[in-house]
Amino acid sequence: MDGKKHKPEKISFKYLKYSIDDMNNQVERRKGSKYVVSPYKLVINDGNYYLLAYDDKKKDIVPYRIDRMKEVTLTGEERTGDEVFWKLDIKNYSQRVFSMYRGRRAIVRIQFVPTLLDTMIERFGTKYVSYDKVDDRHYTVEAEVEISDQFYGWLLGFGKKAKMVRPAEEVELFTAYIDKVRSAYD
Repeated sequence: MDGKKHKPEKISFKYLKYSIDDMNNQVERRKGSKYVVSPYKLVINDGNYYLLAYDDKKKDIVPYRIDRMKEVTLTGEERTGDEVFWKLDIKNYSQRVFSMYRGRRAIVRIQFVPTLLDTMIERFGTKYVSYDKVDDRHYTVEAEVEISDQFYGWLLGFGKKAKMVRPAEEVELFTAYIDKVRSAYD
């Protein structure tokens, strides 16, 4: 050891995506220009590993799938975003962000059948949420989520066994989303 204290630094990388032109090979996003971020934590979500990193332009923590990053290098620039990252509750973040897609935050109430109680607790935990028994056939959970198409898809996956009941404006946006999807099949 040379006695120097390690100073976390930013990284740069190219980020990949699939292209309809060649489904076997991913292509570089942003026409190959590099992303520069301040790395903080690795997390696993839905079987994929993500790097949670601070993005100076977005002034927020952004998830990046590890398997889609290439040519990762240290920049020599000091890492930024400490104040944002250290305020982040990782467990709460993972519970409210669906498939690592960010959205707008909202506190929602979801009514569900008792057989989904374990599923709801596995998704939302018990710390920052409330569960109530409505009757013998229905429970509710109130939790903070990030509203995204992935959240809507997760909720729709339960069919009639779960439905968002509050707040009214989010229920309206959800039903408009369902109508929009339904119209694609007309």
